[in-house]
Amino acid sequence: MTNYEEKLDKTLDKIAATFDKLEVNIEKYELNEADDKSHHMKEWYEEKKVLHEIKRLLHEVRKYDKYDEKEAKKIEKDFEKYL
Repeated sequence: MTNYEEKLDKTLDKIAATFDKLEVNIEKYELNEADDKSHHMKEWYEEKKVLHEIKRLLHEVRKYDKYDEKEAKKIEKDFEKYL
């Protein structure tokens, strides 16, 4: 395998691990459905974090050009506003 192929393979592994984290976190929120609005916001936040992480990983291997580093901070601010 070339260096690029190894990096791409590692990136795909990281994306898969990121999706696994999302599934675990969403399952956790589904078990604790005390506050419906809060529950949906937490799911939204986790999904946005995962999408941002995937964009970052794809950007590292030059497969995604629209990555914005500041997007994560915007997501956090929006999340804090609604809680």
